[in-house]
Amino acid sequence: MVRLQMQRRQLSPELVDSFYLVVLQGVNKLLPLFVLPWLMQKLGAGGYGYVGFALSVVQYIALIVDFGFDLSATKRVAVVRDNRDLLTRTFWAVVWAKTLLLLASVLFVLLLIAFVPTFRSYGWAILFTLPMAVGSAYTFMWMFQGIGKVRLIALMNTASKLLLLPLIFLLVRTPDDYLLAALLQSLVFLLTAVVSCLWLWRHRVVDSPVFLLADMKREVKDSLPLFLSRASTSVYTQLFVIILGFFCTREAVGRYTSAETVMRALCFVLYIPVTQAFFPRISALSEANRPLAITTFGKVRWLVLGAMSVVTLALFVSAPYVVAFLGADYAGLDVLLRVMAFTPIFIGVGAVYGQMGLVALGDGTTRKHFRNVYFIVALVSLVLVSVLTPLYLERGAAIALFLSELLVMLLMFYYCQKSRVLTS
Repeated sequence: MVRLQMQRRQLSPELVDSFYLVVLQGVNKLLPLFVLPWLMQKLGAGGYGYVGFALSVVQYIALIVDFGFDLSATKRVAVVRDNRDLLTRTFWAVVWAKTLLLLASVLFVLLLIAFVPTFRSYGWAILFTLPMAVGSAYTFMWMFQGIGKVRLIALMNTASKLLLLPLIFLLVRTPDDYLLAALLQSLVFLLTAVVSCLWLWRHRVVDSPVFLLADMKREVKDSLPLFLSRASTSVYTQLFVIILGFFCTREAVGRYTSAETVMRALCFVLYIPVTQAFFPRISALSEANRPLAITTFGKVRWLVLGAMSVVTLALFVSAPYVVAFLGADYAGLDVLLRVMAFTPIFIGVGAVYGQMGLVALGDGTTRKHFRNVYFIVALVSLVLVSVLTPLYLERGAAIALFLSELLVMLLMFYYCQKSRVLTS
């Protein structure tokens, strides 16, 4: 009984953080969801197709720049947070790596716009969305998580959205305003980055900049398996949209991106706060108190399963009403929503076994398993989308997404059992 009470006291800060972040993440995700119907109505499926394609391209840049640091650097910062010298070296090593990756990625996209016709047709939308990649690079979510300031960064994100996203209702009125819509959504990330930089500087969290190539190489090496897994994941997230851009009209791209945006927003509004609160905790406990870490994992698993089941039910039941609200331009969106409805369960449970199990509780070998899962699924999903999209257009892409996320969940569970990371 005493031990159980001690465990509850140990878990309470993370439970409070989770509840706090669910509320704030609700604002972060639900405010865009309130904005989404406005954009879909005012821009039409074609105008929203421009925005959806551009977002997928820029999210690829953000993926490359992040390079898995949100997991690897968060874990390292959580371990060295009490050693100012090591904390400073870790921080600047990650910042320099992100900066170089950002410059290389932006240059590559500019070349695509210049020489590839499909990218050229979406070129201005991509350019107006680029501030999102810059903001993502310098928001330092990994740093705030590692030093235990997740509530603070959540407040910054929330404040930025409350300040900028309402402007969409005032300024976006016609399909020709799609560039303005893209820019306003991007500026949210840029404002959050500015505020987070100012906070870190004002509170002198780390010392003056240092450039140590060995440290940067170490951080990149540690993050590489995570980056490769994320890059593989992007095949059935951002890349599906880009593939649709080659096979389908802007209207079809708009319908697919609308359905996926709604699904993932509802999914992540509940899952991301749990990850932000518990991933550093489980990472630290994996060495200090492994039985408690495994117990915590179990609680998180059932929490996420319950939350994602609610999301699934909401998507399936509400699908026809969404189409009735948006109008004839979005006919068929209900089918996409119902095809995607069960994927939140696969996403949530698969992510728990992957991030909390193979990464937080695991070691170098299990992180390779984590990476291999996404390699396997990336190859399978490429085959699926290549076959199904030409045949069934956006519905084919939705089916490929459903099957890909299901396979991720099954493989993450398999490798957790095989590696025995859930045994003390």
